[in-house]
Amino acid sequence: MNDAKAKLTQLINQAPKEIQPQKELWSNIEKQLDKPEFQQTKTENQQNSQWMRLAIASMVLLTGLVGINLWQQNTVPIATDSPLLATLAEIQHQHQLQVQLLSQQQQVNWQTTELGAPVEKGIEQLRKAAEQIYQTLQQSPHDKELWQLWLWTQHKEIELLQQGQKLPVNSSPQGALL
Repeated sequence: MNDAKAKLTQLINQAPKEIQPQKELWSNIEKQLDKPEFQQTKTENQQNSQWMRLAIASMVLLTGLVGINLWQQNTVPIATDSPLLATLAEIQHQHQLQVQLLSQQQQVNWQTTELGAPVEKGIEQLRKAAEQIYQTLQQSPHDKELWQLWLWTQHKEIELLQQGQKLPVNSSPQGALL
C-alpha cells in the first residue's frame, strides 16, 4: 500500500499546476456576464415559447370546435326524428278522421241516455290522456312504450264510440206518458 501511495504522490507532483484551454474562452464568458439572466438562454426560451403558444392555440381551437359542434346539435332538430314526427302527425290525423266518420254515421243519440254518461266521460278522459301522451311523444318520439300507450288510448276511444252506438235508447220523449 505504501507503494501505491508513493506512486500517487509522484503523479500529483508531475501534473501541471494549470490547465490551458485549447482556445480563448474568457471573452465569451465575459459577454454572457453582462447580459441579464433571461437573455442568456434566449434561443431555448424562444423555442419553448413557440411550442407553448402553439399548444395553447391548438387547445383553444379544439375547444371552440367542440363547443360549436355541441351548440349546433342542440339548436338544429335531429333529422332522424322528423320521419317519426311526420308519422306521429299522420296517425293523429287518421284517428281524427276515423272519429269524425263514426260521429257522422251515428245511428242513435246515445249521449242523451242514462247509460251514455259514463261512456261519454270515458271517451273524454281517453281524449285528454291521448293529447298529453301526444305532446310528450313530440318531445321524445323514440319512446316505444309511449307509442304503445298512445295507440292504445286511440283504439279504446274508437271502441267506446262503437259501443255507444249499441246502447239502448229511450224512444219516448219526456212528458209523453201523461
